[in-house]
This record gives sequence, C-alpha cells and structure tokens, in this order.
Amino acid sequence: MINYLNYKRNILENIIFFLIILLPFTLVSGPFLSDLSISIIAILFIYISFQKKLYSYYNNIYSKVFGFFFLIFLLTSFFSLDPLISFKKTIFFFRFWIFALALWYIFSKNKDSLCKILINSFSLVFIFLIVDGYIQFFFKENIFGWSIQDSRISSLFKDELILGSYLSRLLPIYFGLLVYVKFGENIFQYILFFLIFIGVETLIFLSGERVAFFYVNASTLLLLLTMNNFKLFRLSTFIISIFLIITLVNFYPNASERIINKTQKQLGFVNENKKLPLNILQPKDNEKPKKYVFSIEHHNHYASSLRMFKDNKITGVGPRMFRFTCGKKKYNIWEGCSTHPHNTYVQLLAETGLIGFSFGLILFFYFVFKMFNHLIGALFKKKYLFSDFQICLLASILITIWPFAPSGNFFNNWISIIYYYPVGFFLWSIKHKNQ
Repeated sequence: MINYLNYKRNILENIIFFLIILLPFTLVSGPFLSDLSISIIAILFIYISFQKKLYSYYNNIYSKVFGFFFLIFLLTSFFSLDPLISFKKTIFFFRFWIFALALWYIFSKNKDSLCKILINSFSLVFIFLIVDGYIQFFFKENIFGWSIQDSRISSLFKDELILGSYLSRLLPIYFGLLVYVKFGENIFQYILFFLIFIGVETLIFLSGERVAFFYVNASTLLLLLTMNNFKLFRLSTFIISIFLIITLVNFYPNASERIINKTQKQLGFVNENKKLPLNILQPKDNEKPKKYVFSIEHHNHYASSLRMFKDNKITGVGPRMFRFTCGKKKYNIWEGCSTHPHNTYVQLLAETGLIGFSFGLILFFYFVFKMFNHLIGALFKKKYLFSDFQICLLASILITIWPFAPSGNFFNNWISIIYYYPVGFFLWSIKHKNQ
C-alpha cells in the first residue's frame, strides 16, 4: 500500500486515491460511509481543480450535459409542491458528477496502480460475500449470526435486501478492470477470477433479487455479443453458473421461490384474487383480475406516478416528492404509495415532468445507438467502435439506465454512487482514445 501512496501525488490526491480503492468496502457498509467518501472526494477535487487549473475537466461536452441535467433538477425543485424538501435532495446532487471527474483524474495519473489495487479490493469483497452468502443460504445465518431475510440472502447487508443489486451492478466494472490489465497470464489468478464470477452469479440468483438476476444476464449477453476478446471466459463462467443454479434448485426448491414462482404470481399468471384496474388512471373495484406490470405494487406505483404527471406535465411534482404526494387521495391507488415509483423513467416523469423525462430518454437512446453501431460493426465489418474495457463500462451504464425493469430511487445516495462509478473510467477511456 505504501508503494501506491507515493510522493508523485500530493496529500490530497493520495486521500482521493485511498477513498476510491475503499469504495467497494464502504458501499457494503451502507450509505453513510460511501456517501461521506465521495463527498470528501468531490470537495478535495474541486480544491485541486482550482489549485492546478484543471478547467478542461469541466469545459467539455460531458460536463456540460450533466450541468444541464443538474439545472433541470434545480428548476423542477423550484416549481415543486414543496421546494424546501426537494432542494435538500438536489442542491448537492452535483457531487456525484464531481466524484466521476475525480475518478477520471486519478485514473489518468495512476491507471496501472489504481486498476490493480481496485481489482484486489473487489476480489476481497466478492470472495467474502460469496463465502458469507453461501453460509447464510445453507445454515440460515451468516458468520455474524444475521438471519436470512424472508428466505432471501442478504449477507453483510443485513436487513437491506440489496446484495444482488450490489453484485450485478459492479460485476461489469470488475470485469472491465480485469480486461484492462489483460488478466489470464497467471493461471492461479485466472482460476481465482473464474471461481469468483461463478460464485457471484449464483449468489445473485440465491439473493432472490429478480432485477439483479436480469441485470447480470443482460450484461453478460451484451458482453458476449460485442466484445472482441475474453468471450470464452465469460461464456464459460455463465454456462457453469446456470448449471450450478439448476442443480441448487433441484436440491433446494425454495431457492427458486422468489425468482420463478413469485414472479409468475406477481405478473398475474397465477390468480391470487387481486383486482386491478383496466384503466390504469381510473380504477374500478368491480373489474376482473388481469395481467399487470411486474406486480400489483409496481403497477399501482406507476398508476400513481401517471396521475401526478397528468397534473404536473412540465416540471412534475418535484424531485423526492413522490413519497410526500402519493398519499394524497387523488394520487393514491391501493398499494401505490412508497418512497419512489421503483422505475427511473416513471420517477423522472412524475417528479421532473417532461423536462427531466425527455432528457433521460434521449440519454438512453444515445447509448443504445452507440452500442448498436458497435454491434453492427463487430458482427459484419470486424470493426470495433469501443474497446473491450469500454464495453464493460457501457454494460454497467446501460443496465443502470435500462427503462423496462424496476429500479431503485434515482435520487438515492447509495445507488447514485454506483450509477456514476463507471462514468469516471469511461470518461478517461474516451479522452485516452482521442489522444
């Protein structure tokens, strides 16, 4: 560790470097330490930016796009139903972008050392979660005596059922770092990484997080279609993981309860005598059961959001205001009240109106267009628009902004850190490619 914290960086850069390599650990600890870490990183980088006149990091198309997005949040907060509450969440939202810029800066100066030590950090965390998660699965308690939560593995996250989300969102970044250092030359390391990937993928299934299981499979498919190298590694780990999951389900049928059985029930394929409106905006109690979006709860969240949008089309009800608005009689639909609507685009539509929603949708189609161009070039012309390292980062970004799946609160601090984590590496890769 001492070798990595050397005289070539000043003390502030060393602090940023140290906090970045600790992020895989602090993210497991919860929102407090991880948010504190990136807040410190943002403050220190702003100071370094003025000290070293790093204006190019802010004067580029990417920072300008985020700046415009940030202004949208401030504008919709100003016109929200309660500006004070809304501003508390949005006024410092820019720190996540500054964190991405700081990661770009530190990686550009120390890419080899930062990459290698981050791989070690991720490996240690993943190995511990795999061991602890399997102990919890087989013995109903983890090594700290924390019980399994409603037949779902949570490991070190205790009563927060986000183990699968953590693993599925960070696995493509981890793979990208491995691709960057061209792993595989050391047979022992190759086998270790091989086992980690199998352990992570099966653990995501056992966590019972359906969206996380979808994410890991979607990102894997995207990598297999678009990468130039390392396809055999990823395909092999994926096939073995599926085989292991099938084996576990045969011996432990309860392992598939939430992923398969409960999904069928919540989608409406199994009649649980729950009634839902044929008209999502105007429910009637006497209507017959029907298929619905993801689950009755999700369906009602979306219905409440659409009602909010209907009354506030341009700026929405304001960032973070869904939780305070969904309880009102005109918006509340049975089980439709929560802290957020559980879908990024529905949340943007309800809380930021057409302004925020349109911007988010444009961003999504931009990345899809770029990936489509890369895929066409790779399949038919053997030309690759992005490097394998960039493809891994884009996979992480695309599952974050994918619109057709439930998601976390867009303005949640913990999830925002994970959202912006691959962005810093990707910004560096674009600059490096241009040079």
